Amino acid sequence: MSFLELAGVQKHFGTTVAVEDFNLSAERGEFVSFLGPSGCGTRSPSPTAGS
Repeated sequence: MSFLELAGVQKHFGTTVAVEDFNLSAERGEFVSFLGPSGCGTRSPSPTAGS
């Protein structure tokens, strides 16, 4: 069993889909990072995970 698991996460800004069917699992002690250019949406899953 994963320490952190996100399954089927979605994020919308009005009618714009920013994230659709995002899945992630991480074990305790793993370091996970999202990489991409500025404005490409790498932060979109982060606030969703905390809600």
